[in-house]
Amino acid sequence: MKTTILLLLICTCCLIAAPAVWGQAANTPANRGILGFLDPHTGAFRPVPATAGDDEELPAATTFTGTITVTITITVKSASVSSFTCSASVSVLDGTTSPVFFDESNSVAATGSGSTRTCKLTIPYAWSLTTQPTDHMSTSYSIFATTGTSGLPQRTASRSPLDTRKVPINGTTTALMTAATI
Repeated sequence: MKTTILLLLICTCCLIAAPAVWGQAANTPANRGILGFLDPHTGAFRPVPATAGDDEELPAATTFTGTITVTITITVKSASVSSFTCSASVSVLDGTTSPVFFDESNSVAATGSGSTRTCKLTIPYAWSLTTQPTDHMSTSYSIFATTGTSGLPQRTASRSPLDTRKVPINGTTTALMTAATI
């Protein structure tokens, strides 16, 4: 009888301990879902954008070329200035994991006399871009006005950005025109 009770007690202990032992087994991988968050205001699910891993290849760079022309018509209202110089620049930030910044510029002396001057700037570019469909270029300008040879007094007028747009396809000439008063 003692043996039967002892055997019954051992079997009961094994039955009680078995779930705890099976719970220690390695977990099977969970079902993969989409990582994201639920917007409580709209009720919309927003997935987290995928990022490039260290072992993934970056997209191949393609060279995009073109020309930006900027024509600035200056209305002169400052009587003390007589010499005008214009400068324009165009820039683009390319890439997402290792961004690259490109900047091109040009400066010219204004032409004309009296109360109207004109600056015509041409900026050719050639950029090696990896994310061109999403890249935007930004163009800005500055006007510097001085008196004679002394360079003083000086007046400056600037605008940044004058224009922002997606980087155009190869070989495009982008013509921009603006007016300024100094």
